[in-house]
Amino acid sequence: MENELISVIVPVYNVSRYIDRCMTSLLKQTYENIEIILVDDGSPDDCGFKCDQYARTDSRVYVIHKKNAGLGMARNSGLDIAKGKYVAFIDSDDYVDEQMFERLYDRLKHEKADTCFCRYYDRTSDGQNLLAREVYKKSLYCEEEVWELLLGMIGNLPEEAGDVAIGMSVWKGLYANAIIQEQGIRFPSEREYISEDIIFHMQYLLYAQRIAIEETPLYYYCDNGTSLTKSYKVNRFKMENILLKKEMKELDQIFEPDIYRQRLYKSYLGRVRRCIAQEVFMNPERQVARKNIRRICSSPIVQDVIKKYDSHNLHWTKQLTNRLIQHKWTSALIIVFRLKG
Repeated sequence: MENELISVIVPVYNVSRYIDRCMTSLLKQTYENIEIILVDDGSPDDCGFKCDQYARTDSRVYVIHKKNAGLGMARNSGLDIAKGKYVAFIDSDDYVDEQMFERLYDRLKHEKADTCFCRYYDRTSDGQNLLAREVYKKSLYCEEEVWELLLGMIGNLPEEAGDVAIGMSVWKGLYANAIIQEQGIRFPSEREYISEDIIFHMQYLLYAQRIAIEETPLYYYCDNGTSLTKSYKVNRFKMENILLKKEMKELDQIFEPDIYRQRLYKSYLGRVRRCIAQEVFMNPERQVARKNIRRICSSPIVQDVIKKYDSHNLHWTKQLTNRLIQHKWTSALIIVFRLKG
């Protein structure tokens, strides 16, 4: 049987330094029946020109030029024209193994699955490839077992190490386009929700029946120093709270609260700690940072979650941090974060 078409959607914005690396890895794929949809999201650099050059030299490349609206909306523009049986989402400042789509497709077909996830590397700024720590308990998740994957993305149980078991990013997966189109699944804007990927997965996994896991790491998530995920966001804490409310609304329609709430609380408190770390290490105005940290600690949502969260099995450092947040001891929090580095 002839290999089926895979649509590879690549949002492009201000990545002139990295897009050639990304495109080289895509154009060299051993699985050749792909269409690459480059979505120029109003990039201010020469990315739009580079996208057009790629389209002129390879008939598998298509380009959409659009007004800037963010990552989620750019992916949606790609979904609107994707013709493949399967869809992949690649970030243009990362790159992939040349066998990524061949391995994902073969694994998916071998398991008669509709979706396949692979492992990935965190590529550091000094060129090291570190295998990301994810905990997949099965090589194939069928029907109701799919919920285990979603729960792993939502968060770990209090007694488990790490905030989450499985990363929520869509760029490590191969998805059934029929599910996406028939169910009208699209990404929200990351300007509205700080993580558009988890919301996509909460919708998509409602309909996925069989999800295969490819144990080979095939994606390189790159620390380029300029990533949006590593930049200071003035409204980050506000967006985390908006996301929490959205997650609870969506998950209440899938699970009983007892099944997911402790997981979500753990993940949320981890995100709160990262909001505090952002103020400690990235806000140049110390008095403003101190004021923001106190505002975070005083938030009714934070106080409510800490009160309801079972922290007995946490590592003592996280127990200490949560206690300091609960009592709004801003100065002590700043000292602890600086000591931890």
